[in-house]
Amino acid sequence: MNQRRALLLSMAMLGATIAGGCSDPPTAPVKTQVIRLTVPDWNLRPPGTSCAGAGPYRFAHPEAPYVIEDGNGREIARGTLPTGTSEKAMDVDFSKVRREPTLCVMLLKVKAVEQVEGHVLVLEDRPAVPIKKSDAPDIAGEVVVS
Repeated sequence: MNQRRALLLSMAMLGATIAGGCSDPPTAPVKTQVIRLTVPDWNLRPPGTSCAGAGPYRFAHPEAPYVIEDGNGREIARGTLPTGTSEKAMDVDFSKVRREPTLCVMLLKVKAVEQVEGHVLVLEDRPAVPIKKSDAPDIAGEVVVS
């Protein structure tokens, strides 16, 4: 009986070893990519201050959920919007006033296996917006909401 147990145990260990060698192929590494999201709200505020979408762009606010999808509607990544930073909306000297027309720019740090450029960004119930190529080396893609 001991020989039979030893044989069965050996066969089980051999089977486990063989099965362990047939694991799934390794998955691609997840990388962090930055998407520049511009909200063209033209709100009057000092440049360089914290912001969220104003007026008809109130849907673009910190903590609002977003999803990045491919052309077939498959989810690539998801997250929530960060606080934005206001940027000058035009190249005009407004140094004599406290507030000027600005855009709200949010930098989304997205963790995804695939490159985000060429996919779409969906904010809540809004229509999908294409993620376009960026000329900046540290930005994976750019989106302008409308």
